[in-house]
Amino acid sequence: MNKKNEGKVFEQNYEESVKKTEYFFLRLKDTAKWLRGSNSSFTPKNPCDGIQFTSPFLWLIELKSTKNTSISFNLNRNSENKGRMIKAHQIDALSKFALKDSLIPGFIFNFRAKRSKKKIYFDDTYFVHIKDFMEWSKSTKRSSISRTECELIGIKIDSQLKKVHHTYDIERFVKEAIQNYVQKEYISLKKIKNYIVYLEGLIG
Repeated sequence: MNKKNEGKVFEQNYEESVKKTEYFFLRLKDTAKWLRGSNSSFTPKNPCDGIQFTSPFLWLIELKSTKNTSISFNLNRNSENKGRMIKAHQIDALSKFALKDSLIPGFIFNFRAKRSKKKIYFDDTYFVHIKDFMEWSKSTKRSSISRTECELIGIKIDSQLKKVHHTYDIERFVKEAIQNYVQKEYISLKKIKNYIVYLEGLIG
């Protein structure tokens, strides 16, 4: 992938895949250095990497890509974040978003293809809702999540490799995820029906 950051390439590939649909995606830019100030002890932090809109649902998404077999995280905001791929403030922000209906907050975990002496790993990508992530992390007491565990608690996002870039099947992923979260009652079916009635009233 030359010298380009593979994590950033993944984010761009995902964003481009959403743009090919009728959905909307906005990638939040990293805080500019000039905003931080060289001597400032305060660093503004984005709550997540991107905002995705699939009417009537708003997704708050943190994207993570790794060549390793697991992704580390920190649940304790008072402890050191150094070396953790997922920071405590990111988990806190997504957890707060989960309190609002029609919001779908979570992580998109990309495990890049790799070859070890014993096994070949394919490029796998999963969406894990923050509620499922928190329930899993509290029950297991672990500080990292593997691709196997993402497969168990998450929604697989299928992709196709075209030359050097992946294209993700966003429409299939969104449909499967919404159906799943309605069943789990993360999304209120009653409010969906009310929204449909509201739209019908506007149309007349």
